[in-house]
Amino acid sequence: MKLSNEQLTRLTLYTAGINSILAEALLGMQAGEPADTEREVDIDVYVIGENKVKNEPPFSAPIDWQAEERQRREQAMSRLCGRWTMGNYRCGIEITREGEHFVLTHLKRNGRATDERYVLIWLDGDILYYGYGDRITVLALNTETNTLMVSPGANYTRWAEDEK
Repeated sequence: MKLSNEQLTRLTLYTAGINSILAEALLGMQAGEPADTEREVDIDVYVIGENKVKNEPPFSAPIDWQAEERQRREQAMSRLCGRWTMGNYRCGIEITREGEHFVLTHLKRNGRATDERYVLIWLDGDILYYGYGDRITVLALNTETNTLMVSPGANYTRWAEDEK
């Protein structure tokens, strides 16, 4: 059975409504009310049209969790963008965004880019890239000290803009 996005949206809203009614009923039972007692429950009715929802619910349930996850990943990887140096040298790495991808480029001692470039990958909450011979390199950002740890490798500090 295949469902369109519109049908999935409707199904999600119906399910959310039913879940809220069941939750109210269960919470009422836990509060000590007898099961045979009738109680008055306010039910909000949401009318779903072809392209819009009337009387939208007071909560905003995320329907597209993949887009939300993708946005969270992009924010985490955007924090890595910039030049990172090792000690007092100009050599280091630079992380930039190129289209949909984040690219790590190694820098020479004079601060110019080398031919070593790697596309960063988000895998199970870790940011990494594949180096020489299937070697996996993991990146971790310490926001308190503004230090980027490349493992295996070295620690890099963010290059201040006035040093360029």
